[in-house]
Amino acid sequence: MNKSKNLLGLYIHWPYCESKCPYCDFNSHVNESIDIDLWIKSYTNQIYQMKEDIIEYNLNYDGLSSIFFGGGTPSLMPLEIIESILNISYKLFNFNRDIEISLEANPSSYEIEKFVDLKKLGINRLSVGVQSLNSKNLHFLGRLHNVNDVYNALDHATKTFDNVSVDLMYAFHGQDINLWIDELESFLKRYDLKHISLYQLTIEKGTKFFTDYKKGLIQLIDNDLAADFYTKTNMILSKYHFNRYEISNYSKINFECKHNLNYWNSDNWIGIGPGAYGRLWTSNTKLQRIEYQNYKNPKSWVNQNVNYCSFEKIKMLNTYDTDVDTLSMGLRLEKGFRISRLIDRKLIKSKQFKTLQDKKIIFEKDGFIVLSKNYLIKLNSIINFLMND
Repeated sequence: MNKSKNLLGLYIHWPYCESKCPYCDFNSHVNESIDIDLWIKSYTNQIYQMKEDIIEYNLNYDGLSSIFFGGGTPSLMPLEIIESILNISYKLFNFNRDIEISLEANPSSYEIEKFVDLKKLGINRLSVGVQSLNSKNLHFLGRLHNVNDVYNALDHATKTFDNVSVDLMYAFHGQDINLWIDELESFLKRYDLKHISLYQLTIEKGTKFFTDYKKGLIQLIDNDLAADFYTKTNMILSKYHFNRYEISNYSKINFECKHNLNYWNSDNWIGIGPGAYGRLWTSNTKLQRIEYQNYKNPKSWVNQNVNYCSFEKIKMLNTYDTDVDTLSMGLRLEKGFRISRLIDRKLIKSKQFKTLQDKKIIFEKDGFIVLSKNYLIKLNSIINFLMND
């Protein structure tokens, strides 16, 4: 019997925020009063059910390798809920010695007051939603905080946690590229950050920005200017010893986000909470994958899970869909992904794949399939090309 150990992560979704940002297409809702006991019961029921399923699938693992509290704004979660989830997770799954336990927070005074308590509960990695480095752009992005809030939050965060990450958005219409570079460099000089997630603003359907764009109230940035933003930003981050290990993610050595690497490497994770989804291999041979999808509406999710665990949908992914996911997620990584992770290699035997190889856009190296660094920013169009046979 194959006794190799698998990585296993746990994702917890908290759906509430103080306000809905105009660019956000995540499953997030404006804060409302909740019954803490009912939420604890619902999270608990899902965790217990996933433990039973993992035993049934005969999935070998040492313990949880990562836990990620995402949202929404999970730093708004009542501490009792966070503590309960961590206690139950440890009891049922055990923790790896070097487990990464991340939680997302915003630079508000209310959340800063909780940083020390979060660390006491076991959070060892804080991801702060800074989003922009000047107040004008923060206002455009619909954020409730200003630059002074950012500095205050990060002063506290970097004193409290050894591993702090920030989220930033850039390259949107009207943003001054020289001002952005100056802001970013000054920011990196000031803080000992270990990780940065850096996203160019995109207009997603279902958001206020999408509606405004359709009305002509906001514009898209010129593609050439966006590429210039990308190139110059990468140069600054490299100067400050940040390694780009994924299209939009940069870290100091050994501070890559373990939980997100789980996604990009198509490993195993449990997803609990409204709208969360999880994926597990049903055996150690990695020949079949199952996906769990949760009810998105918070009240519906609680109603469905408070007495026993209930997912909106559980489905077996077919070989093609599994391989497409493995390829599209794995190519996000600068080092690429192992060819052995593909169940069926038809995708890499197609005419399209051969075309990309001939153009040196994709190549094989030491058992990995890798996307050329110059083409990482064009991944979506490359995936679309591969899928059109």
